Amino acid sequence: MFPFSYSEISENHQWLCCPSWLKEDIKESEDYGKNWYSDKSNKIRESILDGSYKYCDAKQCPYLSELDNGRVSNKFIPKDQFENSRLATPEPRTITFGWDPSCNLQCPSCRLNFVNYKGELRDKVDVTIDNVSDTIGKYIENITLCGAGDPFFSKSYVNFMKNFDSSKFPKLKKIHIHTNANLWTPKLWKQVNKVHKYISSCEISIDAATKDTYENKVRLRGDWDLLQSNLQFISKIPSINVMRFSFVVQQKNYTEMRMFYEMITDLMKGKNKKYEIYFNAITDWGAYPTNELFKQEEIHDPNHPEYEQFVKELKKVTRAGVIHNFHHIDTLDASLI
Repeated sequence: MFPFSYSEISENHQWLCCPSWLKEDIKESEDYGKNWYSDKSNKIRESILDGSYKYCDAKQCPYLSELDNGRVSNKFIPKDQFENSRLATPEPRTITFGWDPSCNLQCPSCRLNFVNYKGELRDKVDVTIDNVSDTIGKYIENITLCGAGDPFFSKSYVNFMKNFDSSKFPKLKKIHIHTNANLWTPKLWKQVNKVHKYISSCEISIDAATKDTYENKVRLRGDWDLLQSNLQFISKIPSINVMRFSFVVQQKNYTEMRMFYEMITDLMKGKNKKYEIYFNAITDWGAYPTNELFKQEEIHDPNHPEYEQFVKELKKVTRAGVIHNFHHIDTLDASLI
């Protein structure tokens, strides 16, 4: 359903789904509406309707991974229902702002260097915000901030929230926040009060269950104690009723998967909110200088020397409230899923 209603935009690319799940770039111009309705975009949608999914990566997409292994996610719509749904008339109703990679952290699985856009680079981010607002703002019902960096570190995204102009997004219903949460403090939350009513869901990427792993292995420049304090604050924000906690599984952290599950379930006890825990296979985004270094972290590769131990750890968290994209692993006990 994503290619019929979703677009993710980066500095130089535009996609119709999560780019690690569907890698085809549809960007042909700065007119994001024109790109949305291009021949290439229509061919991608045709591949969904004909059931070939030839542009999709079944191992990375958790929903297609389920489908290939006999389980149907609610992200799929039967064809007879599709023809009578809003999706039969494709419009970019949901968009991810992914064109500012500025982030307060320097995670080895994501980037080689610390990134903070300033000067001309920041100006370009602002221009893209204006282009998106002008070309497809009238369609947008849902915004995700953001897909490449952290929305509370990006000066442009913070200003977008502080000075939000609802007239440019007349159909907007929701803003989804995707963040590492180190900067999501009560103080900054007050400063973006213009968007409070739109923010009803969030994804917080953590990738660890201990201070040492978080600060010294997977979340460089991160502050574990500050994160814990912010998690308590965020989980009590009344307008937020859906939360996802994500964990990029790699050699550095796979033994903490069960601990992470327990940490999140303890955090959410008594909060009366919907939440899920997402264990995601590590992807090479170009952050590793050599393929050999990436393969050391690719713990889900059957050729990895610790693969069997990883499968044992994965079985410990394969339960209700957990999603993952490891459904291709034959040895998982389907009764636990």
